[in-house]
Amino acid sequence: MDNMEKENIIDVHRRAFGPDEGPEIAKLAESFLDHPDTISISVSRDGRIAGNVLFTPFVFEDHPDAKCCLLAPCGVLPEFQGHGVGKELMENSIAHLKSAGFDAVFVLGVPAFYPRYGFVPTDKQTPYPDLLTMPESWMALELTAGTVAKLSGRTKAIPEFMQPAMWDTSAYG
Repeated sequence: MDNMEKENIIDVHRRAFGPDEGPEIAKLAESFLDHPDTISISVSRDGRIAGNVLFTPFVFEDHPDAKCCLLAPCGVLPEFQGHGVGKELMENSIAHLKSAGFDAVFVLGVPAFYPRYGFVPTDKQTPYPDLLTMPESWMALELTAGTVAKLSGRTKAIPEFMQPAMWDTSAYG
C-alpha cells in the first residue's frame, strides 16, 4: 500500500466518525495499517476510496490454531453513507476472509448493523470481559462451521487493541 492510499484510508475513518471520535479512530486506523498482519478492504466510488474496513489478528490463547480476527474500524465517508458502500464492504470482506481461510470474525460494534451480515452475539471473552456492559455489542461471525462453539478462554489482540478503554462499553447504550 502506498502512502497516498494509506492517507486516504485514514481520512475515511476520520471523516466517517465525525469531529468527536474521528481523530482518535483515524489514529488507531493508522497504527493498525502499520501492523503487518492487518487486512484492509476498501470500496471505491467515483475513483476514490468511499469506505474501508480493517481486520487484525485475534487469538484465543487455548486455541492458537483457530484463525480469528477483529473487525474495526469500519468507516464510510459521510457523502456515501446510505448508498450501499457499507454493505459492499461487509460482503467483500467476508468473502475475502473466507477465501483466506479465516475461521471467525469478532466485532465490538453496533448491534443494529452487523447482524445483517450474519454476526450474532457471542459469550466468548473479550480481553477485558468485566468492561463489557453491553453484551449484545460483542458479536461473532463464524466462517468455518463449528469453530466458535469450540473457542474458550482468554483472548489477545494486537497491542493497540489491548488497552482497557477499547473494550469498555459503559459509555454507550
